[in-house]
Parts: sequence; C-alpha cells; structure tokens
Amino acid sequence: MARTLEMKKLCRSMTRPRKQPTNKPDDADEAMSWVVDKVRNLRRSIQKATGKIEDAWFGNLLLGILNCASLDYYSAKVGAEKSVYLAAWACRNLLELRVITAYVLASAANASIFRNELAIDLKEFYESMSRHHQSSHQKLVTLLSEMSEHEQGQVKEILQQALRRERAQGPNTAATDSEATVHRQIMADFGTRENTKPRKSRDFARRVNQSEDFDPMFKICSKILHRTVLSIASTVTQGSLDAVIPVLSNQSANELLMIHELISEHVKKRGIRPPA
Repeated sequence: MARTLEMKKLCRSMTRPRKQPTNKPDDADEAMSWVVDKVRNLRRSIQKATGKIEDAWFGNLLLGILNCASLDYYSAKVGAEKSVYLAAWACRNLLELRVITAYVLASAANASIFRNELAIDLKEFYESMSRHHQSSHQKLVTLLSEMSEHEQGQVKEILQQALRRERAQGPNTAATDSEATVHRQIMADFGTRENTKPRKSRDFARRVNQSEDFDPMFKICSKILHRTVLSIASTVTQGSLDAVIPVLSNQSANELLMIHELISEHVKKRGIRPPA
C-alpha cells in the first residue's frame, strides 16, 4: 500500500510545473528519494546474489545498468541546477539505458547478443587507440623535422637525433594491436563478423517497439548536447535553454523509475538468470 501511494505521488509530481527552488523538499524530491533508495537496494541485492554463482555475467549486466543509471541520474540532478548541457547528456544516457534494459530483458537471445557486443566495443576501442598512436607519431615526426630545419648547432643535432629515433621506432602500437587481435578472435569465436558494428540505441528502441517515445526526446537531448547551431547559439544568451530543464529533469526521473521497475520485476520472477 505504501509503495502504491509513493508511486502515485511520483506520477502526480511529474506532471506539475517546476517550482522555484526552496529550502524544503517538495513531493517530487521525496518521491525520487524513495526511488533512489529502491535502486540502491536493488543494486545491493543483485550484487549479493551475483557473488554466489559461477556464471555471473547476466547479474553483472543488470548491476552495470543500475550503476550507470544511478550515476546518470545524479548528473541529471546536478545539471538541473548547474548546466542544461549536463542535464541533456544525463537524460540521453538514461533514455539509452532504458531501451537497452528493455532489450536485454526481452529474451535470452537478446541478452547474449548484447553481451557479445563487448568484444566488438573493445576491438574498436583498441583499434582506435592504435590509429591515435599512429596519427600522433606522424605529427611528432613532422614537428621534429620542421623544428630541426630552423635550428643550428647543438639544438639542431639533438632534434635530428630525436627525429631519427622516432622514425626508427615508429608508433608504439604493439600493446593496442595485440588487444585488438585478441578481441577479433573472440568475435570470431562468437560467430561475429569482423566488420560488425555495435547496435545503436535507436535500434534497441525499434526492436522493443519504443521508438515513438524514444526518438523525440533523444533528438531534443542531442540538439542540446552536440555542438549544433542551436547549442552554439544558446551560449550567446545566458539561460536561453532554461525552459527545457524541467522537461529533462522529469524525463530523467521517469527513466530511472522505469529502469528500476523493469529490472525489479525480472529479478522477482527469474532472479539474476537471463530471460526464459
């Protein structure tokens, strides 16, 4: 009964206009404190249960989602007071987490597909690190070459020595190349093609039939978050985007609530086992 009353209070508070800050917490503050406590308790219970089994990947996945959701909701709260750009970033993260949660809880196959994308992410991460090392090394070689041409005497000799050493050694990509190779092999073991790209959040939303409410808010957040003409222009007039902060705050609260409810219901039925 108490839980039902708190849920109704939260839902009512989400439809009210944003109040001016006061020293007293309003209904929304109290309701969201209750939700945050629920998320914290759910995280603890999943962590405890996960530590007792050998094949703990699904429990760790749920725990990771809740950890991220908690961090992003905290960022959304800070953003509501300090920065509309931070609020938009956090809100978009929570949107993505909600559709990911719905996707991995829809079927065991979905959960396995998402898990296996870790190898794709890591492969792309280390490949990008190697490309970064190569690009940085080329810039360093070019800079040393240009500097040595404009110097004389001992300074010129030192620069030329450094240039010869860097050209001989080449970019230091051995470690990152090795890691990328390992994860390409893992992808092959999973039956994943090497050129496979990770799914985007829009794809998850479409696959769980949530595009209708996901796409508009995702677009709003992206317009604010990325350096579009809108976000650049907004910096000229202080507070020009403040009117959207209540929308971002309310959406972030709703997303955290929905993520909690989805995972909580699954844990009640299946524990930390993947969907049936």
